[in-house]
Amino acid sequence: MLPKNQEKLLNDIHSRVIEYLNDINIKPNKTEKEIRSNIDLSIGTSSDLNQIKTLFDKYLEHSTKTNSPQFYNQLFSGFSTTGYIGELLSTITNNSMYTYEMSPVATLIEVELLNKMSSLIGYKNGGGTFVPGGSNGNFLAMLAARHYRMPTVMNSGLFGVSPMTVFVSRDCHYSMTKSANQLGIGTDNIIKVDVDKGGKMIPDALDQAIQLSLNLGSIPFFVAATAGTTVRGCFDPTQEIAQICKKYNLWFHIDASWGGSVLLSKKHKHLMNGCDQSDSVTWCTHKAMAQPLMCTAILFKDPSILESLNDVAGTEYLFHNKDSKEPDLGKQSLQCGRRVDVLKLWFTWKYYGDSEYGKKIDHLFNMAKYAELAVIKSKMLNLVSDVNYLNICFQIQPDGINTSQVGHFTIAVRNELFKNADAMVNYAEIDGKTCMRLVTANYDLNTKHIDQLFSDIESNANKLLTNYN
Repeated sequence: MLPKNQEKLLNDIHSRVIEYLNDINIKPNKTEKEIRSNIDLSIGTSSDLNQIKTLFDKYLEHSTKTNSPQFYNQLFSGFSTTGYIGELLSTITNNSMYTYEMSPVATLIEVELLNKMSSLIGYKNGGGTFVPGGSNGNFLAMLAARHYRMPTVMNSGLFGVSPMTVFVSRDCHYSMTKSANQLGIGTDNIIKVDVDKGGKMIPDALDQAIQLSLNLGSIPFFVAATAGTTVRGCFDPTQEIAQICKKYNLWFHIDASWGGSVLLSKKHKHLMNGCDQSDSVTWCTHKAMAQPLMCTAILFKDPSILESLNDVAGTEYLFHNKDSKEPDLGKQSLQCGRRVDVLKLWFTWKYYGDSEYGKKIDHLFNMAKYAELAVIKSKMLNLVSDVNYLNICFQIQPDGINTSQVGHFTIAVRNELFKNADAMVNYAEIDGKTCMRLVTANYDLNTKHIDQLFSDIESNANKLLTNYN
């Protein structure tokens, strides 16, 4: 039973949460000095619950407000009531996903979600596991591919083995390079395949790179296509890449961390055509499916490889009954203790159903198209890349700014937006051009928000022009 003072604190905090969520204004950028002067970050001395409440309020006050429609910075945004309920329930019950007896309902829910997501990909008997983020999903896929190609490495290590090569798009996520390092493959053995003008991997270039690797005596074993690149939102030509992987008997992985959610949309799922021919897919539902961080699945066409990878000695203290019919998901996980990440997604999917979830994804596409048209119509904005998904990349070049200044000016306007708490938008580089990267990932986003954003961009640009003349 909760003490009365703790019960009161929880009630007060819940009221503050509602107030926070109803305020859609993004928070202004705070310097380290400002935060340290406003929040006592030191630990060691005790505090009463009133002080805890104050610290709670200050944390909200100084944190970036990612649930605001004015937050366009990362590949996630918004707030999900059902997701929050799932997170709350996960915390209250504090279960772990290693054994069925520890988390019976969560285990069955995870299996149900993995089956559902596998069926959307097109895997007939697929499965997988939830992992803490897309980087971990890509790591696990590369590990599975290495085990598939060279199973003896699990026991003997890579000593004496010829170089093993990985093939990824030039615009792949950096987790691929990190995974090669972490797995002992070596970053020198990551071969980045060129992309076309639209940002998509060139299949012929992939084929040539694999052939060259074989001629040099290396062991090609893993190819990763990207479904929704981080900067441009491009989808690699999955079907053509699949045929090349089949030709050379290589593991075919799709990093759909960003783009996997298009499978829910009848109108846009064609972007993932051919995904059923892959061996594995990473899918982050905390991105375009409006889930709180983290909520990522790694799906396998043949999920039995997971247990092969993780079946090691010394687990008897945890997995007691080998003959049990109930699944112990820890047997196929790299982790031992693992948080229940599936409740939030399950509640949300139960609430929306397939049809409504598909409409939400379509809405995000509509917002991206609306933003793209706003850029095209503007006299001071220039589209840098075709809009394939929910990423809109553009530069700011009003009259009076020459070509050499455009990149710096675009960043300056972006920083001014955040400084004034107008909006938070990221920036990146495409083919040497520094541009703003706008992402439409918030389900509450509407055309008025986008109109306001571009109005704020132009007004801040005009204010800054005096410094460039």
